Amino acid sequence: MLSVVMPVYNGEKHLQEAVDSVLQQTFSEFELIIIDDGSTDGSAKIIQQLSDSRIRVLRNGSNKGISYTRNRGLEEARGEFLAWMDCDDLISPDRFEKQLAYLKRHPLVGICGSWLTRFDENKSEVSKSPTDHAAIKALLLFKPALWNATAMYRLDRIKKAGLSFDTRLTVAEDYDFYWEACRKFPVANIPESLYFYRDSDSSIMKSFEGAEEKSFAIHKIIYTKSLHELGIAPTEAQLKIHRRIGSTQLFSTYSSYLEAVDWLIYLQKRNEIERVYEPNALSEILGIIFYFISKKSSRVGLPVYINYIKESKRFAPVDLYQRIKLLIRCLIKYRRF
Repeated sequence: MLSVVMPVYNGEKHLQEAVDSVLQQTFSEFELIIIDDGSTDGSAKIIQQLSDSRIRVLRNGSNKGISYTRNRGLEEARGEFLAWMDCDDLISPDRFEKQLAYLKRHPLVGICGSWLTRFDENKSEVSKSPTDHAAIKALLLFKPALWNATAMYRLDRIKKAGLSFDTRLTVAEDYDFYWEACRKFPVANIPESLYFYRDSDSSIMKSFEGAEEKSFAIHKIIYTKSLHELGIAPTEAQLKIHRRIGSTQLFSTYSSYLEAVDWLIYLQKRNEIERVYEPNALSEILGIIFYFISKKSSRVGLPVYINYIKESKRFAPVDLYQRIKLLIRCLIKYRRF
């Protein structure tokens, strides 16, 4: 019924834990496809010693990259459903059981993800994302809204839609994939953390921290598609504003903050014409993003808070507690996100 695909590249440190986390699931009728993407550490030796009959091992021979490896997983999977698993993470023992049950209750949903818990040696934190299709689609205008590691697919929907991972993208390949998927069929997230993401130095995203130009070059491929749908032929400057809004970059001046706010207002107006996004869902997401960029601008001080109160009526507002938090941040000119 289920194929679980685990790409592996130099993951020896936590690989055994990740495999055990899959093999100990309450739902047991699955195949675990481990794809070694040309590892040069001890990963191959660990994989060779695995003895469970549900495990199928594939090797790329040389390092082909994550998009190539994910596409190979899509081709090799034999199950009705497919779930991803990263080689240094952990999952709740009932993850597969709960996601399969959700997909059976919601036959129109083609992809089901969940919330996830980010953890390291010192702390853990639950990362939440929208649960319904309209809000997920709207958030994808700015940033990922369905984490690939948590995703479970109806494989026939993926193949019928002709979906695959763009091999041009060395990061954010999953962001692009779900952007495309949202336009083919409904997707959803279960409002519960079923996945434990290890925030380690070996993660792909970590390798792109501090390399903003490389990351921007990749993300603007996705942003350009989104903006074209809204009837916008973006300039390089507009793409950089859009990237800054969706990233963790801080705003250091009031003018750059206002530029970002004006861009959100413009996107809302374009959607009133093009109707790409359900209006209430976009208003909700724009409200979240507006608060997000106001937090990132708190070092500017009280003018940011005053502008937030003035303009928040345009979008779905956040609650009183969040507004008070923003006020305090702006009063003390907080310089971190």
